[in-house]
Amino acid sequence: MAKKRKKLTALLVIGAAVAGAYYFLNKKNSEIPADMSEDEDDEEFEDDTEEEPKAPKAGKRSYVSLDFNTVEQKVQDVAAKFADTASKAATSLGNLYKQAEGKVEEFFDDRREAKNAAGEHAAEETEAPENNGESEEKNEQ
Repeated sequence: MAKKRKKLTALLVIGAAVAGAYYFLNKKNSEIPADMSEDEDDEEFEDDTEEEPKAPKAGKRSYVSLDFNTVEQKVQDVAAKFADTASKAATSLGNLYKQAEGKVEEFFDDRREAKNAAGEHAAEETEAPENNGESEEKNEQ
C-alpha cells in the first residue's frame, strides 16, 4: 500500500511539473505581440501631461473681506441660542424624569395593594373552611 502511495505521489508531482512548464512556455510565447512595445505606452501618457492647466489671472479673482465684529456677534448669537436650547432640554428632561418616577411609584403602589388584597382574600379562604365544618357539625346533630 505504501509503495502505491509513493508511486502515485511521484506521478502527481511529475504531472504538475510538466503542466506548469507547458503553461509557462505558452504564456511566454504569447505575452508580447510583435507590434507592441513598452515605449509606446509611455509616450501616450507623456503627451497628456505636457498640457498644464492655465492659472486664472489675479485680476479676475474676488476676495472677501472679513469683518471680525460681525463674526463675533454671530458667534455670540449662536452661543446664546445654544444655551437657551440646552436649558429647555434640561427642563424637559427633568419633567420627564419626574413623570417616570411618579409612574414607577404608582406601579409599585398598585402591586402592593394587589398583594395586600390577595393576602386578605387568602385569609378569608382559610377562615371559610372552618365555618363550613361548624355548619356541617350542626347539621349532623
